Amino acid sequence: MFIVTIAGFCTAYYFVNVLQAPMRIKRALRLNPVKRIKPFDCVQCLSVWLTVALFFLPVEVSQFLAVAFGAGFIGSKVH
Repeated sequence: MFIVTIAGFCTAYYFVNVLQAPMRIKRALRLNPVKRIKPFDCVQCLSVWLTVALFFLPVEVSQFLAVAFGAGFIGSKVH
């Protein structure tokens, strides 16, 4: 169950801070840059919803996301 939490946080952190997906979505939809698109622009909000979704998926999905986006999280901190 701990791996689900790690996978949810690392995936959310990568998408919001490293990939900057909320800004790309705002540009693609031509939205106001100041306007929020919750939960996609908030690491805490997105990690909660991802963790809930991962709880109901097979553990292999959580393990893959934890490894893939955990590496992105660690790479952004080390760089």
